[in-house]
Amino acid sequence: MSLPDSPIVIGLTTVAALIVATSLTMGFFTKNQMPVAGRNIIVTGASQGMGKAVAILLASLGANVAIVARDPTKLAAAAAEIQAAMDANASKYPDQKLAVISADLSEVEGAQRAVSEAEAQIGETEILWCCAGGANPGFFRDYKPADLEWAMKTNYWSAVYIAHNVIQLMTSRPPPTQKYPTNGNHQRKIVFTSSLVAFCPLVGYSSYSGPKAALRALTDTLRQECLLYDIDVHCCCPGSILSPGLENENLTKPDMLKKIEEEDDTPQTPEDVAKYCLEELQRGQTLPVSSFLARAARSAMVGPTPRVGFLFETLLTWACAIVYIFVRRGHDGIVLRERKAKGLPWENKQV
Repeated sequence: MSLPDSPIVIGLTTVAALIVATSLTMGFFTKNQMPVAGRNIIVTGASQGMGKAVAILLASLGANVAIVARDPTKLAAAAAEIQAAMDANASKYPDQKLAVISADLSEVEGAQRAVSEAEAQIGETEILWCCAGGANPGFFRDYKPADLEWAMKTNYWSAVYIAHNVIQLMTSRPPPTQKYPTNGNHQRKIVFTSSLVAFCPLVGYSSYSGPKAALRALTDTLRQECLLYDIDVHCCCPGSILSPGLENENLTKPDMLKKIEEEDDTPQTPEDVAKYCLEELQRGQTLPVSSFLARAARSAMVGPTPRVGFLFETLLTWACAIVYIFVRRGHDGIVLRERKAKGLPWENKQV
């Protein structure tokens, strides 16, 4: 029996085929690569912003969660929200565990203590999701050495020290028995959190883009090494997030940076960022993002990093290679207009 060859049938068939092909190439039909129910997960930077939203989301999906941050007061407030998410699903996920740990992860001792306390309370770590970080926008020439050191400790070492400790522990023992079905996807995971600026650095983020780009590079290196250990390594790269951290950034953010971000980067809620990043992790994406803008930036800069949805991502890469020419010219134009208006620094004018 043959199908009618009317234009309507042919058109609908073509559209359906394109939808299926696009869905397949974008990874929509991929089975869940990161089940979380019943698993023991450490979330850092979880007292506010993205970290808190990630912890609440994971708790609502049945995970045992250990939250880590420096401020005990903010941690206590976040813990109440996370516990409420657990209580709401107590009938579906009984016996969930929550650990609340105050520690400075930018110090080796603090990172090791945080992991030790987390495992004592919720069990052996299966997933580490590093969300701690922060930006202090400004001009590179105006920073004090202490500002640059703070940025590196806050955004790089706070993730590296705890990840190093967790990987050493993971490789010393087999994975724990799974409480809920995982469809075979029970690999332990390290999830870093970088930023959109790792793909598209902007003026004013010189102290921030460096450590965030370093995390992205570390992800590629560790991903390959951790193939030896059956551990997956990922790095989320969101754009601006509506949070107390963004409010603090705006206090020192140069005007030209604000102009660029007003044109190109619409802040998202922490809840949306957590949701979209988890969805991409569940599809197996190595560099999860939370918006189409970030996806385009990732496609242009992905390099040898594995990608989900090869066909779509490749087409997007080609398109963005052209678009980026004009984007960069636009950004540079904003900076050059600022220079023209205020003059050069040795002319006793402010840049």
